[in-house]
Amino acid sequence: MSTKDLVCLGEIVAAHGIKGWVKIVTFTEYPEDLVAYGSLVRHDMTPVAIHLENVKSATTVLARIDGCVTRNQAETYKGTKLFICKDQLPPLEEGEYYHEDLIGMKVLDEMGRVVGAVEALQNAGAGDFLEISPAEGSKPMTAIFSSDSIIKVDLENRKLHIHSGFLLS
Repeated sequence: MSTKDLVCLGEIVAAHGIKGWVKIVTFTEYPEDLVAYGSLVRHDMTPVAIHLENVKSATTVLARIDGCVTRNQAETYKGTKLFICKDQLPPLEEGEYYHEDLIGMKVLDEMGRVVGAVEALQNAGAGDFLEISPAEGSKPMTAIFSSDSIIKVDLENRKLHIHSGFLLS
């Protein structure tokens, strides 16, 4: 299995308290879905057994990790991304896609000009934004990812059409 078959559902961002708990930022629609699809793994396929303890916000949870019982142990997990195999995700309805499917897509403006490629999709708390690696001769960009900014997502041809007014350098 390669890393392209993995989908990142969250990232451990900090230790919490003295009993080995961790704070996790989730990339799922609902934070409790972090553990809803099955076993989580690191990028190298090492299992990470997570037990949710508290949902703090729409994107943050507190959790325990099997075998992690001290703050020092919890701190070693900081920066750990939590993945599942893509085939563990539920099937989608027609026209739906996972954010992970956007990575690597060409980004075109409303005139059909290639402006770059989707490097990442991030959540800034108030909403999602795209990180766009530039086409030749331009600077890296970001763009708000919303129904207002996106014209069309073409999964088959791996193209994302965006209103240029939402592109920020």
